Amino acid sequence: MVSASEFEMKDFSKDVLEESYNLPVLVDYWADWCEPCKFIGPIVEKLAGEANGKWKLIKVNTEQNQEIAAEWGIRGIPNLKLFYMGEVIDEVAGAMPEEDLKRWLDEKLPSKGKSLTMEAAKLLEIGKIDEGVAKLEQALSEDDSLKQARILLAKQKIWESPEEVVEILEDVKYLESAKEILLIAEALSMKAKDLKEEVSKDVVVDGLLALRKQDFEKALEYFIRAIMINKEYYDELARRLVIALFHYLGESNEVTRTFRRQFDMALY
Repeated sequence: MVSASEFEMKDFSKDVLEESYNLPVLVDYWADWCEPCKFIGPIVEKLAGEANGKWKLIKVNTEQNQEIAAEWGIRGIPNLKLFYMGEVIDEVAGAMPEEDLKRWLDEKLPSKGKSLTMEAAKLLEIGKIDEGVAKLEQALSEDDSLKQARILLAKQKIWESPEEVVEILEDVKYLESAKEILLIAEALSMKAKDLKEEVSKDVVVDGLLALRKQDFEKALEYFIRAIMINKEYYDELARRLVIALFHYLGESNEVTRTFRRQFDMALY
């Protein structure tokens, strides 16, 4: 039987919602009859004991607290919900091995570095670039393993210091988003003499010149034209750069939307 005494809920509002303003609270929804709960329950309790106060575990017996289970949309158990600042920031359903659960917690648990990254993202979104960059650098000084912070910082540094971008992304270069930023950084340093002679070379070079000026419309126009001439040129450089630029700008960006259809037509 799952042991719930040490982490048993007494008052959901106080034990979970209010407490989540002090530290993250992981809520384990379970029941006596649930075999998967018996598997994952001891694992969650063990991890809570090893957390050193970074987060708190509260166990909610869904048979004894049916209204709370219904209120929080529990349709199957075991269910783990991670609360922070009064809200559910993530959840997982079903049993999982200890290593997988630990990995999930490490990724989802909030921290000062993660909070700074979120603040930075909002600043960048409203055009406060210098403030956003400062927040990202502060976030990485708190936790240099933050992938999102590295990606966001690289996107801001790429035009002024493509060499620095390589260093920023060194530890996350396996990520697809990092590969695309690194491709743009590489393209910014390409010279005409680096490219082999071929019918589409001049068009690609024009695209690279536009890219250095951050004239994304012109760059995309040239790269798409190069694709139509010879898609295979230089390991499909033009095609890869178009995709990287779409992702850099964002799918909702007006420039992306304008050139997306042209790109699709050029490919086929």
